[in-house]
Amino acid sequence: MTGMTGLLLRRLRDLLIILVIVGTMMFFVIRLIPGDPAQAILGPTARPSDVDALRESMGLNGSLWEQYLSWAGNVLRGDFGTSITYHAPVLGVVAEHIVPTLTLAVLSTVISFFLSVAITSWQAVSPRNPVARGLDRLSSLGMAVPDFWISLVLVLVFSVTLRWFPSSGYENLFTDPATAVPALVLPLTVLVIGQTALFVLTLRESLLGELPLAYLRTARVKGLSERQVMLKHVLPNALMPLITQLGSNFAMLVGGIVIIESIFVVPGLGHLLMGAVSTRDFPLIQGVTLFVAVLFVLVNLLVDLSYALLDPKVRVA
Repeated sequence: MTGMTGLLLRRLRDLLIILVIVGTMMFFVIRLIPGDPAQAILGPTARPSDVDALRESMGLNGSLWEQYLSWAGNVLRGDFGTSITYHAPVLGVVAEHIVPTLTLAVLSTVISFFLSVAITSWQAVSPRNPVARGLDRLSSLGMAVPDFWISLVLVLVFSVTLRWFPSSGYENLFTDPATAVPALVLPLTVLVIGQTALFVLTLRESLLGELPLAYLRTARVKGLSERQVMLKHVLPNALMPLITQLGSNFAMLVGGIVIIESIFVVPGLGHLLMGAVSTRDFPLIQGVTLFVAVLFVLVNLLVDLSYALLDPKVRVA
């Protein structure tokens, strides 16, 4: 068994363990939420007999362990249940809402990655440039300012005052790009500000650890310019921590994008989860949570594999 194959098998084993733990914890935790799903569907004026009949049809009258075993068995067969709110299979509902979330997460992560690499490389090559030093201070500010505050400021300036971009709404980028791009500008800007600040700080710390190393003096003695030393030697080695940060941040972004989607009325997973919690839609809450957990593990698996490709020492760790 090669090192890469062993790494892949270990990560797949971890994936199964994490899914079992997350699924089990989520099943029992959401049932601690006050409120009855059957009562929420029928309304406060429903007769007790109707509520009880609906609970029976939804399988909510058995003990918690009976409900858990039934749910786990269905999940193993690929059946995540039916959404109480949408009256449709959970997987189908999640699939309808994943595109807006992934669009925001992927685009903002890619833009932030290239921006942070460009900014940090410029700061390393030109440490005394006043603009580069100013961007360094802005990175700390970008980490400190909350997303909702930046969102409200952008809406006030660019939507309400200047009327350059819409304050809400979403269109599929691949079906109607002319309408989709203006609607994505403000939510993407908010996400890019926070992520770029985080990536710049991460990459800067990594660069500072690489710059004093002896092999760089050898490269300079060979006649390489500072820019060549940075691009050919320092940056490739310094990117390792940033790749790890990028993977964990992407998965957390997908699971925690609720505020941005709520402010800009984007029909993504965060918006879906908030609605599911308010309506006690247990199957949908469990489905969205498991999907985010799967995505989190898969993204980190890709990060581990890319790490192993870049650094042979990781393959045997």
